[in-house]
Amino acid sequence: MVKKMSGFTRSIAYPWALTGIFAAVHLVITLIPFNLSVGGGGEISFGLVSAPIIGFLLGPIFGVIAVMAGSLLAMTINPLIALLGPFTALATAAGAFAAGAMRTRIRISVPVIFVMAMIVYLASPVGIAVPVFIWFHLFAFFLSLLYFIPKLSTSLISPLNLKPGVQRTRVFASIWVFCLVAVTLDQAVGSAIGGWYLPPFFGLATIVGFFQSAVLLYAFERIVASLIIAVVISALLEVLSKADYGLPLTRIGGFELLELQDEEI
Repeated sequence: MVKKMSGFTRSIAYPWALTGIFAAVHLVITLIPFNLSVGGGGEISFGLVSAPIIGFLLGPIFGVIAVMAGSLLAMTINPLIALLGPFTALATAAGAFAAGAMRTRIRISVPVIFVMAMIVYLASPVGIAVPVFIWFHLFAFFLSLLYFIPKLSTSLISPLNLKPGVQRTRVFASIWVFCLVAVTLDQAVGSAIGGWYLPPFFGLATIVGFFQSAVLLYAFERIVASLIIAVVISALLEVLSKADYGLPLTRIGGFELLELQDEEI
């Protein structure tokens, strides 16, 4: 059975099968509200939690595809969760991308997206009125830069490689850091979009007031969400380290999927 599973996990069809499965999982989970309703009847979905988990398991390519597909289907079923209209899925996908990319060769794209999102937000009508809103985005941006400091990057990435003998506290700390970066990038991208998209629908004064009231609240929300995600991923890693399911996904057939080698960390 192990040999059969090993052969299947190296199949080109395997990542696409996983993408379909996790898109369905994300669809169902996204329909569960995670936060209080906000202006206009919208609500933030529980997909905030599932997207980084899927991104970590499937990587920055298939994870994003799965999350985008699940999010778009969920918004079709329940339009109330589409707080940012058709752009809502982009914020969720950003969280999945960050969770998958932080242990790969394209992790440099994460701080780049942070910078772009903050610039777009600060140029928006809401950003001009509430520039301090990005304070926690800046904090997460600097966290993402830790992955480029020699030795420190090794201590952050190597515990995620399912190697035996690594202390659980180190594994959890490593997971929590990239989870916090991922859920905050989700928020940064959402804020950048919302700063432009929301005022025409609800009025600039209303949206500015909402952002002002959430300056501290959203940071607390992201910390709580990242801890929940870290607990789930830690439990998943315990199982995955003892099974041959090909997860976290690192290859399509015989081709490596941007995974870092030990000497590159």
